[in-house]
Amino acid sequence: MMATEYVLDADKIAHWRIDNHVPLKQLARAAGVNLSSLSHAIRDGMEVKMNLLLNLAEAMGEDPRDIVRKKVER
Repeated sequence: MMATEYVLDADKIAHWRIDNHVPLKQLARAAGVNLSSLSHAIRDGMEVKMNLLLNLAEAMGEDPRDIVRKKVER
């Protein structure tokens, strides 16, 4: 049995950024990650590393489970 993989939920993150008026650059800085790394993680649907997920969720004030979705195989 394979473990379920999770990726960042681009739609939820985009809506949060709009609602909170937070540019991606500012969110990346708050999460302590490189802007291009965060951008790729959101856009490309790659499995997200736990430390990135936890830092991003903390910067957003969200539960980590609320900013991911199950990975869909293409």
